[in-house]
Amino acid sequence: MLPTISKIVVKPFEWLYKDFPPTVRVETTNLCNARCITCPRDEMTRQLGVMDMDLYEKIIRECAKNHIRCIHLHNFGEPLMDNRLSDRIKMAKEFGIPRVKIFSNGSLLTSEKAVELMESGLDEIKISIDGYTKETFEKIRRRLNFDVVVDNISTFIRLRERTHRKTPKVILNFVRTDHNIQEGKAFVNRWTGEVDKISIDKVHNWGVNHFIPLKNSRLHKPCLRVWNTFTILWNGDVALCCLDYNGQVILGNVEKDGIAHIWRGERLREIRKFHVNGDLGDIPICKNCSKARL
Repeated sequence: MLPTISKIVVKPFEWLYKDFPPTVRVETTNLCNARCITCPRDEMTRQLGVMDMDLYEKIIRECAKNHIRCIHLHNFGEPLMDNRLSDRIKMAKEFGIPRVKIFSNGSLLTSEKAVELMESGLDEIKISIDGYTKETFEKIRRRLNFDVVVDNISTFIRLRERTHRKTPKVILNFVRTDHNIQEGKAFVNRWTGEVDKISIDKVHNWGVNHFIPLKNSRLHKPCLRVWNTFTILWNGDVALCCLDYNGQVILGNVEKDGIAHIWRGERLREIRKFHVNGDLGDIPICKNCSKARL
């Protein structure tokens, strides 16, 4: 993509989001009970852990002070493996965060956990379920049980209806792969009218070319994530984006530097400039990312 076109695409973001990120993604844990074939889980070498509550409160206080509209309490892990997730949601809502969201595989969403999440004030839960049939689902989402996940989703919806709640909104996410593309239509028909929304995505390569090889395209497009999202790992490190699962590019640590300082920092300004100019050679994870290619 020519630099002039890139500048036109990103100009509104540079103007709107120069002071504080509009969306903060907080990885309260990077633990996960699944080994999905669309996820480079086995290639992750960084330490596993759960975010300290004092650090979490520091993050939420800064977000609230800067009137942030939305936080995601997930990143590279299953959020329901964090035993204090509901406490974290409650804290965020008590500090006045308008929208709190999680992205889950749904396997641990028991009826007890469903009630807990509803009472915590959670606004949205997105659940990945990449198959219409048990055989396809379990081929993609290894270590998970299709029947358990489907039953958990249906139970969650019934419990929400029984309590006359409009939230949490329930969104199902279906990632298209060679294994399930033939089931997409049946999947949509199965869940339409039962959940609030269905999201269909295409698989990406997590910035790792050997995981899913890139198409033969040399044209880069600016990735708007560096203008509108901020990803905090469980230990307080700030990763370049949510696809940087191994923390290859660390921009700082919020416990030491704070969100605003890192967001306005020289390193992130330099990375944004690379994206505007279509020159990602100095950022391997961006250079190899399928989301940055036309």
